[in-house]
Amino acid sequence: MRRSFLWWDLKEPATLLGAAGMGVFVSLRWPDVTPIAARAITPLLVIVLFTVFARVSLGRLREAARDRQYMLTVLGLNFGSAPVLAFLLGSLLLPDVPELRVGLFLALLTPCTDWYLIFTHLVGGDVARNLAVLPWNLVLQVALLPVYLWLFTSAWLPVELGEIGRALLAYAVVPLVAAQLFRWRWGERRAIVRLGFWALALVVFAMFASHGRIALAHPTLFLRLAPPFLLFYVLALALSQVVARGLRFPRERALALACTVMARNSPLVLPLAVVLFPEHPIIALSQLIEPVVEIPTLILFSAAVRRWAVEEVGAPHA
Repeated sequence: MRRSFLWWDLKEPATLLGAAGMGVFVSLRWPDVTPIAARAITPLLVIVLFTVFARVSLGRLREAARDRQYMLTVLGLNFGSAPVLAFLLGSLLLPDVPELRVGLFLALLTPCTDWYLIFTHLVGGDVARNLAVLPWNLVLQVALLPVYLWLFTSAWLPVELGEIGRALLAYAVVPLVAAQLFRWRWGERRAIVRLGFWALALVVFAMFASHGRIALAHPTLFLRLAPPFLLFYVLALALSQVVARGLRFPRERALALACTVMARNSPLVLPLAVVLFPEHPIIALSQLIEPVVEIPTLILFSAAVRRWAVEEVGAPHA
C-alpha cells in the first residue's frame, strides 16, 4: 500500500511538471494558441474545484468535534500561525518583489485538501482525525480568504474586498454547492478524482501555454521562492511538534498534526491568483512552484519518520 502511494506521489507532480514543459513549448512554437489557452483556464479551474469539493462530505463536520482539542489545535495552527508565518517570510525574504511576496503568501495561506491525507498514512499518523478535520479546513478557508487577502496583501498589491467576494462566489461557493448536490444525488465517484487531476494538468498546461514567455523571462523564480517555502515547512513542522508535545499528543496524533500544518497550496488559491491579479501572472505561476517544492519535502519527511520508526523498533531495550 505504501509503495503504491509513494509512486503516485512522485507520478502526480512529474505529470504536472511535464504539462508545464509542454505548455512552454507550445507557447514558443505556436504563439497563436496563447489567447485560446488563456480563455480555457477559468472553466478548467471550475472543474478542478468541483472535483475537490465533491470528494469532501460537509455532513462530516460533526466528526471533528469528537476530539475538540485536536480540531482546535489544527485550526489554530492552519488559520492562525501559518498565515502570519507566511506573511513574515515574504516580508523578510522577498522585500524587493511584491508580486513574489503575494505569490508566496497565497501558496502558504491555506491548508492542503488532499495530499496531506496520503502523507498522514505514509508516516503512520492518525488518518481518521485528519479526515475528520478536512471539512472544517475547507469551509474555514472559504470563509476566511477574503479577510486574509484584505488584511495581508493590500499592503503589497491592493485588491478590492468586493472583487474578492465575487471571485469566491464564482470559484468557491457555486462549485461547493454543486458538488454537495452531486454527492447527495450520486454519492462518491472514483472517476471524480481522476477527472480532477487531469483537469488540473490541463490548467497547468494552459497556464504555461498562455504565460510561457513570462516564465522564461523569470528563470530565477524557482530559486527565489524555494528557500522561503522550505523554511516555512521546517518552522511549521517544529511548531506543530512543540504544540503536540505541550498537549501530550500520542505519536500518531503528533504526526497527523505535522502533516496537516506542513501541507499547503489549496486549489482555491490558483483561481483567485488568476482572477484577482490578472496584470501579475507571475503570482499565478508561483502557485505552481509550491507543490514542486512541497511534495519532495513531504516525501523526505515521510522517509525520515519511517526510518526512525524502524530504528526505534530495532533498538535494544534497557
